Amino acid sequence: MKSSPILFAALVLTSCSSPEEAPVSTTATDTTAQAAVIPPLEHAKTFSLQELPNLDENVHNDTLLVYTTHALGNGEFVMAAKNVEDKREGLRLILYRLKPNKSAEVLAVSKPAYDSEVMLPTYFSTGDTADGIIILANYGGLESWGQNAFWLKDNRFIDLGWLDVADRGWKTRMDSLQQWRSNIAPLTVVQGVDGQFEFTFTGDSLQLFDDLQGGKEVMFPKDRVKYRYDGHRLELVVDGVPRLPKGPA
Repeated sequence: MKSSPILFAALVLTSCSSPEEAPVSTTATDTTAQAAVIPPLEHAKTFSLQELPNLDENVHNDTLLVYTTHALGNGEFVMAAKNVEDKREGLRLILYRLKPNKSAEVLAVSKPAYDSEVMLPTYFSTGDTADGIIILANYGGLESWGQNAFWLKDNRFIDLGWLDVADRGWKTRMDSLQQWRSNIAPLTVVQGVDGQFEFTFTGDSLQLFDDLQGGKEVMFPKDRVKYRYDGHRLELVVDGVPRLPKGPA
């Protein structure tokens, strides 16, 4: 990798937090907030899952450690990478075009993942470039911590918020059967209209790291849980009712 001096010249640092480990609960809290049931998004488009292969690194650069590279099909690429000498910020998503000398023309950089060992992106698109692309970036290590949702539009990674959820099942590791928190992005359905988005989930059950009613690592049927971005913030919705964090948003 050869150096590309423009890659991290103007990065703005923002914070990202990861859920703390807590004892596993196997039942969902059944109380609901005193709030009205929110209606479904009208006239929403479906952002379909895009099966983009992870490519070999295509940028000549010796200042970056590149973890994933995906082609968006329009001459642009997104890589998850971090600075070789990074001591704090960690991985970021970087939108770029290739120059003739194989250096990168950087178009946009996401907020950092800080202490996450991975920033694995999954892409969703309507097929219309005007709608942009939804990216769910899985954070964690061996297991998933959840997803940071980004809206890639007009050469910007717009931070939609955090999906505090994982797909939990069983995995044989070190000769024992263990509960395992996996990346839920491939099981996510994304719909959106006018800058608002809804994230629902397929399958049987999922794990909420925090159900916002006192439960930690709680299992829910997937049809009870969704997330709604209203143009300003991302909210957890259970049984159609938003659940808001206590204290300042």
